[in-house]
Formats: sequence, C-alpha cells, structure tokens
Amino acid sequence: MGRRSTIPTTDAEAASRTVSESNQQTAFAKHQSWPMVKPVLLAALVCAAPVCLSSAQDAKVSVDMMGIGSMSCAHWQSTQALRLEGTIWIYGFWTGLNYVAAASGQTETKVDTAAVMVEVKKTCAQRPSQVLASAVWTAYLDLNKR
Repeated sequence: MGRRSTIPTTDAEAASRTVSESNQQTAFAKHQSWPMVKPVLLAALVCAAPVCLSSAQDAKVSVDMMGIGSMSCAHWQSTQALRLEGTIWIYGFWTGLNYVAAASGQTETKVDTAAVMVEVKKTCAQRPSQVLASAVWTAYLDLNKR
C-alpha cells in the first residue's frame, strides 16, 4: 500500500511538513478519489442517455441500487420507520441527481423538500409496486419539466 503518515497534533508539527510531503499527499488523495469519480461519470451517462424520455419507466436501465431505494413504494410506505428511512434516501438520491446534472451541464431540479416529497408520493400512489428509485427518477423528470 501507500506510505503511512501521521496527522500533526501541534502547529509546529503542521508547519514542519514539507511541500514535497504535501504534494505527495495531494497526489495520493487525487488517486484515491478516482474510484468515486467513475460512478459519478457512469451516473451522468445514465442520466444523460434518456433525456428525451418522458418517464423512468420508459428507460430500461439496470442499476445496482443501494438501500431502501431498491424496494417498492409500497414497502417504503408500510411503516413509519421505513417512511423516514425512505425520505432520507430520497433526499440523498435527489441530491445525487442534481449533482450529476450540474456536473454535466444540465439543469438541476430546484425545488424545496416538501415539493419533492409530494411529487414522489404522487408517483408512488399511481403504481405502489414500482421501485422507489424509479418513482424518484420519474418525479425528478416531471419536476424538471416545470
């Protein structure tokens, strides 16, 4: 693996760190962040590909989804605890969609959290068996049209 380094605990120790060490650490950090860039680029491609589609159901993509987003809308709505977990997941997923949109030069969906939840609940009510992530994607596209 890489070189082991210690975190300075005093100002004197921090000041004694050489430029070379700092540059090596920056290069290492950039190298370590690359695995995070790849999924973002992949997500950007997935998001950019179905731009002309009217809903997520029209886009036949397979995504290795994590968390409650891979469960159905009905499952998400089944208990108070799952509703809370799903709401937190929705906020994170929505933020990720906005991040990819901004990074790829597309328009972000700028709405408040209440509007997000109203739209996702409306989408889920239309088809409770759909995957929560798909409902959020549909809601995102619908709100982005407005």
